[in-house]
Amino acid sequence: MQCDASLKNLTALFVEDEESLLQLLVSALGSKFKKYEIARDGAEGLDVALKLKPDIIISDITMPIMDGLSMAEEIHKTYTDIPVIILSAYSDRDKLLHAIEAGITKYFIKPFDPDELLEYLCILAEKIDNGQKIRLVSTFIFDRMTNKLLSNGNIVKLTTRELELLAFLLESPNHMISNDEIKVLIGKGKEATDENVRVFIRRLREKTDRGIIQNLPKQGYALCIQ
Repeated sequence: MQCDASLKNLTALFVEDEESLLQLLVSALGSKFKKYEIARDGAEGLDVALKLKPDIIISDITMPIMDGLSMAEEIHKTYTDIPVIILSAYSDRDKLLHAIEAGITKYFIKPFDPDELLEYLCILAEKIDNGQKIRLVSTFIFDRMTNKLLSNGNIVKLTTRELELLAFLLESPNHMISNDEIKVLIGKGKEATDENVRVFIRRLREKTDRGIIQNLPKQGYALCIQ
C-alpha cells in the first residue's frame, strides 16, 4: 500500500495491555511511522500522550487502571485534534455510543485485519498531512510538518529564527505575539531592542511578502492567514 510517505511524517502511540496484540501492532505498523511509543494501560497511555502529543493513537478499550475510552476523553481535554482508533472485542450499541461521545475516530472489532487498519491509517495520514499545510498570503504556504515555508511548491530560504517566528505565530492565540516575545525569540539569550525587531520583520517581509505579517500598534505582530 503506497502511503509510506504520509505515515513516515507521523508519530504513533500504541496502547494495549495484551502483550501478543501489542507486539502485533508494533510488528505490523511500527516501521510505517516516523516514531512510535507503547503503553500497557490507559493511565500510562494518557501520560505518554500528554508528553509526546502523537499524531495518531491506536488503543485497546478494556485495560487495567484506565480503559481506552476514558483515556481518550482525558487526552481530548488537552489535545482535541488527536485521532484515537479503538480496538475492541465489544460490538454492542452502548460501547459504540460511548466511543462516539469520547471522540473516537474509528472503532475496529477484534480480531481486526491489519491490512484494513493500515488502509484506514493511510486515509487518515493524508488528512493529517493536508491539515499541516497552512495557506498564508499570496502564494505562500507554511508546512507545519516540515517547518518550511513554500511558494508555488518551492522552499523559501529563511533563517532558523525566521522559521521559528512563523511557527510560533501559527501556534499563538489569534496568530499574534507581542514585541517582547519576539525580542526573546530573536535575542536567544541576548537583549534585543525594538529596532532589532523592526529590522528582523523587515527582512522577513523582503524575503516573502509585505503582507505576510501585520503590525499591531502597541501590541505586536500578527500572521496573516487566508
